[in-house]
Amino acid sequence: MTPRAPWWLGALASAVLAAAGPAAQEPYTTGRTYYGRNAYVEFRAGDLPIIISAPHGGSLQPGEIPDRTSGTTVTDVATEDLARAVAAALQRLEGCEPFLVICRLKRIKVDVNRDVLEGARGNAHAVQAWAEYHGFLDAARAMAADRFGRALAVDLHGHGHAKPRIEIGYLLGADDLNRPDLELDDPALARGSSIRTLAAESGVRFSALVRGPASLGGLLERAGYASVPSPETPEPGTDPFFGGGYTARRHGSADGGPVSAVQLETPYPGLRDTPAARSRFASALADALVTYARTHLRPESPRAPIARRASARPPATTGACGG
Repeated sequence: MTPRAPWWLGALASAVLAAAGPAAQEPYTTGRTYYGRNAYVEFRAGDLPIIISAPHGGSLQPGEIPDRTSGTTVTDVATEDLARAVAAALQRLEGCEPFLVICRLKRIKVDVNRDVLEGARGNAHAVQAWAEYHGFLDAARAMAADRFGRALAVDLHGHGHAKPRIEIGYLLGADDLNRPDLELDDPALARGSSIRTLAAESGVRFSALVRGPASLGGLLERAGYASVPSPETPEPGTDPFFGGGYTARRHGSADGGPVSAVQLETPYPGLRDTPAARSRFASALADALVTYARTHLRPESPRAPIARRASARPPATTGACGG
């Protein structure tokens, strides 16, 4: 039987988040890095409407936090490095930085992609790290929404499924994706997805947004990375599939709001196994994210650099970033 978390843990998490509230309102400076207690959590403030998060790639194992003995504890190997590589690739591509949030603790210590009861298991230090992680994500979302009106959060993970392809999660299960396009276009599915706001404003059918040529899967597939859902592989069928977790639900737009989210589950071979592979994939993903954002986040001005509103400002490559 899984041990029950203390009854007071939810209240403690709420108190920690409340205490972090003023910090979330700080005027974070673009390009500066901020840390939570003991540098267990890292936040880099950006100036693009893209937020990159890595919850399961950390390596720190402090003695003050006991190992979790229930739930998933496996590390998503090299996803912290991959997140940094994607952020660097976006900076090279756009001349501006995405927001970056990283949990540097090993997953056996805390799982920030679960609710606090499961993820922290009652340890006060783990609860604080969990709260700081989501507090930084809240700050990134607020800053991006204030500057750009809309933003996209990308939660990076790793999987070990037999088929080495990228699994793109929109809070849609395999049963949802296994439907034909006509059924996938049911407005109820879009309203329950982590890209609810983006879907409502993009001007394209939901099925096309999720698995058409201009979908994230379509763009990655075009770059040589097998993905599901995508035009080539529109559905997972009976194969294992991760459709999105706590972060995508909490920080996406399933309940409304200006920031939509996707969960990217990456295979290890050819994407995360070597620095060269990570660099190649990071460049491809950065290009896909920029194209996706220009197409769907800013349909009124699809050619405008995503780092600015559709206005007469100079291109991002001149150093004009932010809104």
